[in-house]
Amino acid sequence: MNYIILFATGTIVKSPIKIIRTFISSTIGSVYAIISYMSVLEIYSNIILKIILSISMVYIAFGSKSLKQFLKQLIIFYLTSFTFGGVAFAFLYFISPQNILMEKRSTNRNISNKNNSDSWNYRVHYNHNSV
Repeated sequence: MNYIILFATGTIVKSPIKIIRTFISSTIGSVYAIISYMSVLEIYSNIILKIILSISMVYIAFGSKSLKQFLKQLIIFYLTSFTFGGVAFAFLYFISPQNILMEKRSTNRNISNKNNSDSWNYRVHYNHNSV
């Protein structure tokens, strides 16, 4: 998805799209997404880190020489990301709305340190409240 968003951003702002730079940039974004999903460290959900990541992704993908062009690319990148996210959410909503809006989900992560071995136990609780 990162590659598609970066490709769409480059197309909208009419920047030259270099496949290898776009691929590297999208890979960095994907690795961050996987790490933030798998990690229990709160630093990965920090808004400052996310902004720095998006700035570096746009810079790596397009390598702008002027600040004005870079800011234009960054703004279009955000707008494209929000649009793709909204479309994906709407698509999921139309497929199965009861699973998205009517469930309140919470995740509890418990750390178990039995027999001096580090293991992670994940429990996901679903609260089914009818409205």
